[in-house]
Amino acid sequence: MKVKDEKASIWTLPNRLSLIRILSIPIIIILITSQEKNLLFASGLLFILAGITDGLDGFMARRMNLTSRLGVYLDPIADKLLVSSVLITLSYYRMVPLWVTILLVAREFIINGLRSFYATEGIIIYPSFAGKLKTALQLTGIAFLLFSEYSKFLYYPGMVMIYAALFFSIYSAIRYVHAMFKTVKE
Repeated sequence: MKVKDEKASIWTLPNRLSLIRILSIPIIIILITSQEKNLLFASGLLFILAGITDGLDGFMARRMNLTSRLGVYLDPIADKLLVSSVLITLSYYRMVPLWVTILLVAREFIINGLRSFYATEGIIIYPSFAGKLKTALQLTGIAFLLFSEYSKFLYYPGMVMIYAALFFSIYSAIRYVHAMFKTVKE
């Protein structure tokens, strides 16, 4: 992926979408903490919109040639903040087991830390299919959990998706670490 010259505007549409995703996090958390059925539903809708911006900003950046150095860092940070914040909140309300949240969030910090370290060395580690699948499962599973107050049958499929995301999280982390150390040896 080529990154545009930084003299170009940093306020590209994809970067704005990432920023909107970050700014939506406190609103989503406040709606969840209300523990009111209608506000939990609203948090689910807002979470889905934020999740859509996760895919949309990257797609637009590549399609419209709007990639930027800021976007390379802002997009994954926005994604990790959104998912981690909501998972932590859901664990607080015992909707997701704490150990699952700890593993998922720890993996994000470890992999993103390693990615950032290698990026400073000029080595870019791109997301794998398993990593993208993990993200899709997390986003969908969380949305199901947020809507489960309206429809109880959504809770168990949501948790199945969260556990599947945990599997792909661990699997992709192992692959990332292997790829990173393989790159260093070369």
